[in-house]
Formats: sequence, structure tokens, C-alpha cells
Amino acid sequence: STYTLDLPDALKARRINPTFHISRLHPHYENDNKLFPHRDAKAWYDFGFDTEAEWLVDEIIGHRWDGARVEFEVRWNLGDTTWEPYANCKDLAALDLYLDAMGVKDWQKLARHRQAEPRGSDLDPRSKKPQEH
Repeated sequence: STYTLDLPDALKARRINPTFHISRLHPHYENDNKLFPHRDAKAWYDFGFDTEAEWLVDEIIGHRWDGARVEFEVRWNLGDTTWEPYANCKDLAALDLYLDAMGVKDWQKLARHRQAEPRGSDLDPRSKKPQEH
């Protein structure tokens, strides 16, 4: 026995066959956002979104050097934070904002001695106490 589903336009555009055998169908349970916050299926499955889109990047919050390579600490809109190489970040608007916050125009000018904090931070990087203004 088979069922034909009314698929979203994004899946129809990808020529997904809308007819499925009953053994392949399961009930859909909406996510309980209180128990499992930020579990949006669109973040994990490609429903035809532009693969070049930056919609998952919240901000770049730090950087570190490994020899001549730089990695950026990226905060994603789902709350995760990962270290990404420059190649993955070079076209992000978030990188431009981070470089501006660090007071440099080019990533190669970023501080190499430690993970730097964005300019304008309310913490004194040496003592982690609020700066006096």
C-alpha cells in the first residue's frame, strides 16, 4: 500500500517523488521547544536553501593562531561554538565585524600572542575585572 504526500515546493522543485510505501511513513511529532530548544529541522536538512547563505552564523567571538594558520571561534545561531579555519570564514560578514571590533582591516594583522578580545570589551584582559572609565 502506498500514500501520495503533498510535499513542500522546495522538495517538489528537487523532483522528489511524493509517493511512498506505507512502511516508510512515520507520524510527525512537533519539537517541544521547552525540552529541546533550537532544534529546527531546517538547520540539519537541506530543503533547497542556498548553500552559500550565512544564515547559521551568529558572530565570530575569538581567534587563535596555529603557526601561520588562523582559526576563528564561530558562534552559530543554534548556540553551538566551533573553531573554523579562515577558508570557512573569509566571505562572512561576521568576519568583517570581528576584524573591525579588533581594530584591524586584515586578518593577518590579528594578535598572535593570545586569543584576543574584541575592542570595547568591558573587561580588563589582564585581570578580568571591569575597566575603570
